[in-house]
Amino acid sequence: MTEPLPWRWTAAATCLSRGIGLAALVVFAIAATWRTWGDLDNDTGHDFVIGDRFAHGELPYVDSIYYYGPLAPAVLGLAARIGGAGIEPFVVLGLLVACAIVFASFLLARAFAGTLGGFLAAALVVPVAFGANQFSYVLPHTSAATLGILTLLCVLLALVRFAGSGRERWLAAAGFASGLSTLTKPEFALASAAACALWLVLRRRPRELALLGAPALAVSALVYGAFLTSVSAHTLVFENLDPRDFLRAGGSTMLRARAPMTASSFVALGLKLVLYSAGVVALVGLARLLHVRPRATAAALALAAAVAVAAAFADPEALRHGLHYAWGWIPAGAVVAFLLFLQRRRPADAAGAAELAALAALAVLAATTYAAFYATSTAPQMAIYALPLAAAFLARIHLVELARSREARMLGVVWLTALAAAGAGLALKDARAESATVRGPGGALRETPAKAAAFQNALDLVERDTRPGAPILLAPQMTWMYAISERDNPLRAIAEALEASASPQLRNMATVGGNLLQRTQCPYFRSADPAPCNQRVPGSGCSALHGENRTHAIFGWSDACVATHPSDLAVALAALDAMVELAGAEGERSVS
Repeated sequence: MTEPLPWRWTAAATCLSRGIGLAALVVFAIAATWRTWGDLDNDTGHDFVIGDRFAHGELPYVDSIYYYGPLAPAVLGLAARIGGAGIEPFVVLGLLVACAIVFASFLLARAFAGTLGGFLAAALVVPVAFGANQFSYVLPHTSAATLGILTLLCVLLALVRFAGSGRERWLAAAGFASGLSTLTKPEFALASAAACALWLVLRRRPRELALLGAPALAVSALVYGAFLTSVSAHTLVFENLDPRDFLRAGGSTMLRARAPMTASSFVALGLKLVLYSAGVVALVGLARLLHVRPRATAAALALAAAVAVAAAFADPEALRHGLHYAWGWIPAGAVVAFLLFLQRRRPADAAGAAELAALAALAVLAATTYAAFYATSTAPQMAIYALPLAAAFLARIHLVELARSREARMLGVVWLTALAAAGAGLALKDARAESATVRGPGGALRETPAKAAAFQNALDLVERDTRPGAPILLAPQMTWMYAISERDNPLRAIAEALEASASPQLRNMATVGGNLLQRTQCPYFRSADPAPCNQRVPGSGCSALHGENRTHAIFGWSDACVATHPSDLAVALAALDAMVELAGAEGERSVS
């Protein structure tokens, strides 16, 4: 009779088989969504330009405005330096980062929910990692987001490894990764800081404070300190990392949409939590029915699953909408779970501290987008980047906390598999819609046929009517075309001025002419209150003259008005001594 394999060998074989399965799933996802990543008419490409400039010796904050931390420009610049011109180096880098996030998600969820939980959590992440939009992990709207979640995952994995091994080098690694997170986007730095701070509070060991805190502070201080030798603190913070003028002009619109901080938004979040809790109660009840009446309950579940699959195929967009409720409760659920886990934690329990650190990171990250926490929308938001932590959270709930019986665990596996399958199906649907190719000297990407035709015509026009390698000027939302055409921007001040004009949503609807033709105005002109304003009611007076005028004119003002022209582009054109050709009903004229 053959002796059974030792437990460790069996566990290793199980982990290896699921790792191979996950690798196969990733390869399939890449093949199925090949070159559909990004959104060619919305933000994709700005990081390409910043990375290419970094490769040629230009620095963010010093030579150009950049709203996020410097890690993304440095990594993209290294890719451009190694891979050369074109879009291909950024695609390869994006694929590597996306794969790293998927496998880090597997490792984190495996630590909290076992190997099967790790596989299912990673399967939940794969569809969004390689999705056909600018919030995917391959060609995201900013690589600062993907590098941010990757560094945060590294922080948590290092804490888990320290909890399991007691080796202090893992604490130092967690501190270093936390320092790197401060070089990405603020929400990831905040989540990382929350996780590390909670760990230190729970552990209360001075040596761990030194091991964790020193590398984190050193990385941030050294990097930002180096930039402060070239730019002022005001320029670094208020013109780049926290651009107050841009946010006032409309850039905060998306922030308010994700976290409006209103009573109605909190009520809506609470309702989503109640709905999901009701679903959990139903799953528990089904598990009991499966135990008592297995055949009848299994048959009913199979029939319900068949109906659900048929409905999903008949109306995929209804499925997309329904999935909002499968994910939207997580910002509230993470807070509730954190409080419950905190109460039952044992003193000096390193593994428990690591679990709570992960929950704290998810709670903080999800809170920054609590009103728009969904993963499968056609217009996804920043919740996409919190999905690795959310997926591990779901695996822990359904495969550990609720798995009090074999039937309950089986239903948890079925539910997570259904979520992953639904996400994968919607991702494939979106990718299939982008069936046309946009091709240039620097590479190729896919888009919908209507958009691809317009973009290809523009590229063909550039190749036909300009000299090879000659610089071209593009609208801010089309910066990907610099990389794919292997061209440079001759007038960066104009491009940066256009990019600083309001929010991406307004820029997509606005025109250059409209930006220039705005009236000279200030908040008193737009105010609903009857404040005197000579621009609105001539002769009524100027409220800004002795009122709020911090951002008003220094030169060229009069007693009648101290407002400035609101167009960023007009300022750049005036500085360049440019001439604008105007065409209207009365003919053409030049304005300088």
